[in-house]
Amino acid sequence: PAGGGEGKARKSRCSRSSRAGLIFSVSRVDRQLRRGGFALRFGATAAVYLSAVLQCVTNKTMDVAGKVSKKNKQQSISPSHLQEAMQKSPVLKKLLHANKPTRRGKAAPRSQSTASSTKKKVTKSKKR
Repeated sequence: PAGGGEGKARKSRCSRSSRAGLIFSVSRVDRQLRRGGFALRFGATAAVYLSAVLQCVTNKTMDVAGKVSKKNKQQSISPSHLQEAMQKSPVLKKLLHANKPTRRGKAAPRSQSTASSTKKKVTKSKKR
């Protein structure tokens, strides 16, 4: 065993993204999750799942924006095409508007008006 050059077989390095079949970087998402302070602990597959979701949403958005730009007879996708894609796709629209807070039967808050601001200023007419 001392003279033999055979040791442990070296494993080929393979990224988590390529193992999951994703384009989005799983390692980068994992690092951002840990730095973000969202939770103390994360599962091993949390970053993989989130990367897959981000890739799917991005793919859908770019697909619809590409169709919009093609309809407008333009070769490149502009921010207005992305915005129109968000409005056209019901799935993307629901996804993006899901986080808006809703008022549940409460009246909209109004600022308190002060007594001095409600009074009209009376100007004295000058006598000649």
